[in-house]
Amino acid sequence: MKTSYASAFLLLGVLAVPAPSQAQPEFVKDNVTKIVRKLGVHVNLTVREPLDQDVTKGRSFGASVVLGGGRTAGWKYPFALTTFDEYLHAPDGGQFATLKSWAIVGGVGYGWNIGKLTISPAVQTGVAFNSARLDGNAALAFNADGPVSIKVGNSLLLRPKLTLEYFLTQKFTLRTSADYVLTQPNITVTTPSGSIGDRWNASNFHATVGIGFYPFRK
Repeated sequence: MKTSYASAFLLLGVLAVPAPSQAQPEFVKDNVTKIVRKLGVHVNLTVREPLDQDVTKGRSFGASVVLGGGRTAGWKYPFALTTFDEYLHAPDGGQFATLKSWAIVGGVGYGWNIGKLTISPAVQTGVAFNSARLDGNAALAFNADGPVSIKVGNSLLLRPKLTLEYFLTQKFTLRTSADYVLTQPNITVTTPSGSIGDRWNASNFHATVGIGFYPFRK
């Protein structure tokens, strides 16, 4: 008798399970579809202005993928891969090395719509992977009578950002942005007379103009 009751309850439990288990995949599918339709790829031309007087701008390139981007108002989750070069200068002003940095950043933002224009402030953080290459005149820049070497560490990166995006069509946009990049890698230069460290600050103001493409937007 006890076995019969147990079997009956088990059968009722099995019959009750399919409804939520079927509803859950539909819920996940609907939300994934919404996210995919907001997926955008951005390619930008960029300009950087370093803050440190011993650092000057070099080449720059940026590409990003945005979740929650596009014309829909609300929260956005920008993810980006960015690379840039900066030139390092010795105390006497002579350029002696090129700092190369590429960074992976992600964060959160919010978008407001005014017609076809979207305004989106955001804050991103991530890690900058840094390296440096000495120029041919490194020894001359430091008045060194022997070899000069440089060591650069990776660094954390913080980037508050403001983006304006105008929809030309359902899938293509013109976009511009301005941001401040805070990154301070540990840079040490060693000469025959000693080492110099923590003199160079790679932080910079950064502006972009480019295009956005939302391939799955309807």
